[in-house]
Parts: sequence; C-alpha cells; structure tokens
Amino acid sequence: MGVEMTGARRWAAGAAALYVLWGLLHMGLGVSMVIGDLADGTPETELAAESLLFFICVTVLGAQAIFVAVAMNRVNSRLGYWLNVAVLGVIDVAFLVFLVVPGHVDLIGGTAGPVIWLLATVCATMAFRREPVST
Repeated sequence: MGVEMTGARRWAAGAAALYVLWGLLHMGLGVSMVIGDLADGTPETELAAESLLFFICVTVLGAQAIFVAVAMNRVNSRLGYWLNVAVLGVIDVAFLVFLVVPGHVDLIGGTAGPVIWLLATVCATMAFRREPVST
C-alpha cells in the first residue's frame, strides 16, 4: 500500500526534481569546463584564472542546488524554498544580464538554466502556498 501524495507534496516533488535538473546542468557544464581549463596546466593569465574560478563556482552551486532540492525542497522546507529561489535566482538573473543579453552566450543555451529555475520556483511556490512547513 503506497502513501497518497497530497497536492502540496506533488508540487514539492516536482520542484525538487527541477532543481536537481538545474544542478546537474550546472555541475556538468562546470566540471567539463574546469577539466578543459586545467588540461593545459594552471592558468597563465588573470582572465584564464577568473574563468576557471567561475566554472568552479558553477559546479559548487550546482551541487548546492541538488543538496537543497533533495534534503529540503522535497519536504517543502521554508529554508530550502528561500535558498533555491533566492540564490539560484540571483545567479540566473546575473547570468542573463551579463552573459546572455550582451551575446556572450547563445540565447537558447543561455536560457535553459533560467527556464528550469523558473519552472522549479513556480512548483516550489505552489507547494509552499498549499502546505508550508516551518523548518
């Protein structure tokens, strides 16, 4: 006999799955770029070092998004809600403004992460509004 999922639980599970997808997308990109950047040894220029640091941050933020999704968003946690809504939202908005809009990153590839974040945030908000958990 299975446990019946409430509407809030379904929305929370959907949010968690989408935040995990966001995290995997960013971890995959970050790890592949870090490996590529380090293939020729340590960075020799400031720009190359900053690029490497950026992709290390992308990797860590992807891992954080997955951890928060699995440990907190899945159970409709208030703290988890704000961590993934605010932290990932700031990152995606900055990414859009500074990299996508000026054309440094292509529009289709550059909007995949923000669209996933937006869908996850809608699901998390629906879950939170139906049955908020105080932790």
